[in-house]
Amino acid sequence: MILKRLSLLILLLSLFNAAAFGQTNCDLKLSGVIIGKDSGETIPLATIEIAHTQHRAVANENGEFEIANLCAGSYEILIRFVGYTPFKETISITKATKIQVELVPEIKDLSEVTVEGEKAEEIATLKQLEIKKEELFRKSGESLGKVLSTMSGVNMLQTGPNIAKPVIHGLHSSRILILNNGIRQEGQQWGQEHAPEIDPFVATNLQLIKGAAAVKYGSDAIGGVILVNPPDLPETAGVSGSLNAVGNSNNGMYTGSAMVEGGIEGLNGFGWRLQGSYKKAGDSKAPDYRLTNTGTLEKNFSIGLGYHKEKGGLELFFSSFDAEMGVLRSAHTGNLTDLERAIGSDRPLFINDFSYDINNPRQRVQHQLLKVNGHLDWKDLGEVTVQYGLQRNLRKEFDIRRGGRSTIPALSLELITHTVELDLDLKPMGDFKGDIGASFLYQGNSNDPETGIKPLIPNFDNWTVGVHAIWRYIQNSYELEGGVRYDFKHYLVKRFDSQNNLIKPEFDFNNVTGSLGAVFFLPSGWNFRTNLGTAWRAPHINELYSGGLHHGSAAIERGNENLVSEKAIKWISSFEKASEKFEMNIAAYYNYIYDYIYLRPENVELTIQGAFPLLSYTQTDASFIGLDTDLTYHLNEHFDVTGKLSLIKVEDQLNNGPLINIPTNRLSTGITYNFNDGWLKDPYISLSADMVDKQRNAPRVVSISEVIEANETNTDLFTGNQTVFDFLAAPAGYSNFGFSAGFKVPVSANYIAVYASVENMFNNSYRDYMNRLRYYSDEVGRNFSIKLNYSF
Repeated sequence: MILKRLSLLILLLSLFNAAAFGQTNCDLKLSGVIIGKDSGETIPLATIEIAHTQHRAVANENGEFEIANLCAGSYEILIRFVGYTPFKETISITKATKIQVELVPEIKDLSEVTVEGEKAEEIATLKQLEIKKEELFRKSGESLGKVLSTMSGVNMLQTGPNIAKPVIHGLHSSRILILNNGIRQEGQQWGQEHAPEIDPFVATNLQLIKGAAAVKYGSDAIGGVILVNPPDLPETAGVSGSLNAVGNSNNGMYTGSAMVEGGIEGLNGFGWRLQGSYKKAGDSKAPDYRLTNTGTLEKNFSIGLGYHKEKGGLELFFSSFDAEMGVLRSAHTGNLTDLERAIGSDRPLFINDFSYDINNPRQRVQHQLLKVNGHLDWKDLGEVTVQYGLQRNLRKEFDIRRGGRSTIPALSLELITHTVELDLDLKPMGDFKGDIGASFLYQGNSNDPETGIKPLIPNFDNWTVGVHAIWRYIQNSYELEGGVRYDFKHYLVKRFDSQNNLIKPEFDFNNVTGSLGAVFFLPSGWNFRTNLGTAWRAPHINELYSGGLHHGSAAIERGNENLVSEKAIKWISSFEKASEKFEMNIAAYYNYIYDYIYLRPENVELTIQGAFPLLSYTQTDASFIGLDTDLTYHLNEHFDVTGKLSLIKVEDQLNNGPLINIPTNRLSTGITYNFNDGWLKDPYISLSADMVDKQRNAPRVVSISEVIEANETNTDLFTGNQTVFDFLAAPAGYSNFGFSAGFKVPVSANYIAVYASVENMFNNSYRDYMNRLRYYSDEVGRNFSIKLNYSF
């Protein structure tokens, strides 16, 4: 009830303040014309923005623009157009003002992060959120899933304290696309405990699209798209870089990262970069006990080379991710009695002293990415980009095995993926702008026979092709856009039947997806975006053919070869406003997924490897409805107040009940005090509070003892009630508080940034519904962290 009241209060305050800011009556105009300094010709469709406001315009076919409803004062004007250096200047406006701006041609890598931002703007009717460099530093050393969970509408699906994957509007895994440096991330990410194999230290910013973005990025983008963007490569001579160090008290984690980059004298346009990171953590600690075997070890590096001139360029990128992670020892039990004792116990069955050792059960994951990207400015048509990606993903999962075989993995998979993408960003044609493209993917997955166990999922080959077209109609006060895409996917599966005969079933999946949307630039700095998009996802091989113990999940999984493709239609609309005092975004969404695939608990089984829950893949129709609110209020030059609210409700439409593993409602608030600069630069302190509601739409509960009794009496747990059940009731809601402080110490012409924080400040004992190990243990207790950064 308290959370509901706080949620209502923040919404009412947001709307009240927005209305108050919208009452100013200002009628001055800024107009002008944009020309290219190289040609002297006008530039159509350049974007003109006034910083810290939502005033925006797009130049017409004659390079002319006009912005109305301005108050008297000084404004920072930003003008951008692809291929030209952004123009930024402060202008004082006391009356109607007209300007002429010359844009200077820019030598720039059009395939890197800046252009990724421009490419994402082709989905202008879907709001794009961003975590920038400064905020990434404050979260350095954390997993990609935890970093992203600070955004409204984004949660974590955890497997203990060291494995987390992002959840967007209730969806995760293969329903979320991750583009790592422009390449679609392809790994063994189908399991709930399979986190993205990406080092956040490689990125300068993270961008998030929370709509159904399948038209631009291909099938599977039902929940959203995450863009992991590295910094631009240098283009001039000189050497620069940065050093990072992170330390945590709770698990003894220490992390280091280094980056150095530069160019070559006399070879303008050439740049290089070397980056690497090392992370080691031991067993985490809940308030009352150690979480035995939850350590982590990571060793990552990347290399980038690029040469770019005005009309084209070429870039080469390679990265390697290597991680070893322990899985909570108490999640693996030897018999049904121990399983019954473990699930819901106040304390884990196994508690040892702190250690950096990573013992079985554990995971070993490696991911290598090679990217080659070339772009060419085709004078009469637009910019052509060709990109090739090669990915090699290795996953080994180790269990506690008898007969001295624990050093042999119980699951060993190798996934090789080739991707080729061709994209044509068309030159503007009057008020229209377009983008067309095609993509091809081939991947092969193979099991290593060294396991000596029947593979959890069979070997398979996957061929996927797709084509898309997107068009935008751009006006000063609004933009309209539409897109269409076709994808075809073919599986060739290689598996053994019950008589140990090799069979090769084949599957074909295909679908057409579309998107229609609009963005309106309203008076007083408000924007309204609305988008209706469709997306689809073919069932993954694990959903079709899982057959055995998934050691990392500590569960027996059973596939269903009769599954069909998921098909989704998602509507999302948002109001947004930004000014010097006030920033707000309110987004509402409704996502209906036909033939939604999920793992349904059904039984428990005793095997020679222990006792585990039995989960089967099944389908239903599901509806997802929710609201996200982001609010920042700048009280004065010192105080900033923030609030983030996420509400979500999910229903099984066919069985008229809830679904399992769905995020709960949550509210995050904070207040920051920024000190005046003195000897220290940018000093501040901040207090935060995260309030997480209980999952009030949780499945019915059937305990382990009740499942065992049903087996003994031959009772079907779904007779008369087809809704999903859980083995344990949803935990209570909780509130956590945090404190942080930071500053920068000048060192010659550079500085050392220092950031300190404490999480779970009051050492609260609680369990999170989205942590699949909530059955066995509490969440992590109080943690002190210190982070250092030196840039040169």
